[in-house]
Amino acid sequence: MKSSLLAFLAVGVAHSAGRLLHATRHGLVPDTVTSNVIPMRKHIVPSSEHRSSVVKPVYRRTADVNHPANLTNVHDVYYIVDIVVGNQTLAVSVDTGSSDTWFVSDYFECVRFWWQGPEYKPNCGLADGFTGNLSGGVLDNPPFVRSYMDTTFVSGYYGFEDVTVGSITAKNQRVGVVNYTFWAGDGLTSGLLGLGYPFMTSLDGAEQNQAPYDPVFTTMWKNKLIDPLFSIALSRESGNQGEPDGEVRTPEGSYLALGGLPPVEVDEESWARTKIHGVDAIPEWMFEQSDLGLYIIKPDSWVYGRETEDVTPAEADQGAVTTHGLTTNTTQFPVLIDVGATLSLLPKGLVQKLYAAFDPPAKYLSTNGLFFALCNATIPKFGVNIGENTFYFAPEDLLRQTARDPSGEYCRIGVTDVNGGPYVLGVSFLSSVVAVFDIENTEMRFASRTKY
Repeated sequence: MKSSLLAFLAVGVAHSAGRLLHATRHGLVPDTVTSNVIPMRKHIVPSSEHRSSVVKPVYRRTADVNHPANLTNVHDVYYIVDIVVGNQTLAVSVDTGSSDTWFVSDYFECVRFWWQGPEYKPNCGLADGFTGNLSGGVLDNPPFVRSYMDTTFVSGYYGFEDVTVGSITAKNQRVGVVNYTFWAGDGLTSGLLGLGYPFMTSLDGAEQNQAPYDPVFTTMWKNKLIDPLFSIALSRESGNQGEPDGEVRTPEGSYLALGGLPPVEVDEESWARTKIHGVDAIPEWMFEQSDLGLYIIKPDSWVYGRETEDVTPAEADQGAVTTHGLTTNTTQFPVLIDVGATLSLLPKGLVQKLYAAFDPPAKYLSTNGLFFALCNATIPKFGVNIGENTFYFAPEDLLRQTARDPSGEYCRIGVTDVNGGPYVLGVSFLSSVVAVFDIENTEMRFASRTKY
């Protein structure tokens, strides 16, 4: 790496692990749009089916026991790709907040949970599963188990099969096959494609650990099929529910790009980079080791408010300053970058200031359990500072016209407040940027999308 940097300074061009880089005022950034691009389908769950629930496992460790941490996701937007398992095509949700790739078998048992009465008929809402046998066989032990904070869970076994994403195939890949579950899907996906680090695969079930294994993405870059990075560009809808089935395809499109950049336009001067931190960066998880598990960053500061606002003395005592009428809070804390989370989850003190900056101010609706504002409210600015750049949430992501209360007058805020971590930057943030997950350099890079 050092010699590549020197070469770049000398002639203006450098290659790092085969990746073309170019310079902006923020340093080296990737300059290659990869051919390994997989279109993602955006699905909007109809308002009547919105759920305040998690859709992925995140664990904290207490002594030798793993427990789910409190990571909430309002499950009304998610992104789908088709993968090929053996010779069968399965639709799965893309998730940077977990590491396993799993799917249901053609026969699985959908069960009700203890708090549901005997009259309840379970309907897990999972699409067609995998049929037949895995070509690489199955593991007798350990079992595949994942539990979720909304009480959903999946259970089954591990096995080995070729898994193709786009044009890249991970040979004899370890996967989870689910045959017993309590789930809350809507019939469009058969499982998850986890893009996290191997470490997260070692957290299996509530009371046991296992040796970590290489998930799909890790297998691909270790076998030199792609460079060790991927990037994501998410599209948003324009105030409608799209087709009757809820899927929305915009001209710009949503993409998962393996080994490079997706084919979308960005502001080349906006590139910023930041370190990926280990799992010990999130105190609530209580990990002692610093293994890389998920994509955890520490933004430099946060910007919020309306142009006319001033910082109060109390806010100044908490590290807030005013620049050009906006308030900058310089308190740093770790956040997950998670495409599987619809909303962004941030500290209550910060988010309450954002709610108050709406005109009229946002308010809590107990029937929905979240904050809403009038759909025609004046929307404040809200942004995250990474390096020398501020990445602002788009107004349509801060006040989500497609997620309304029963009256239709109030729209959901794209950022929700929580009392403790893990904090999350989800789809409401990621819809405005291209996000690069660089494993080799242990960093994330972001660039602002041009308006689309």
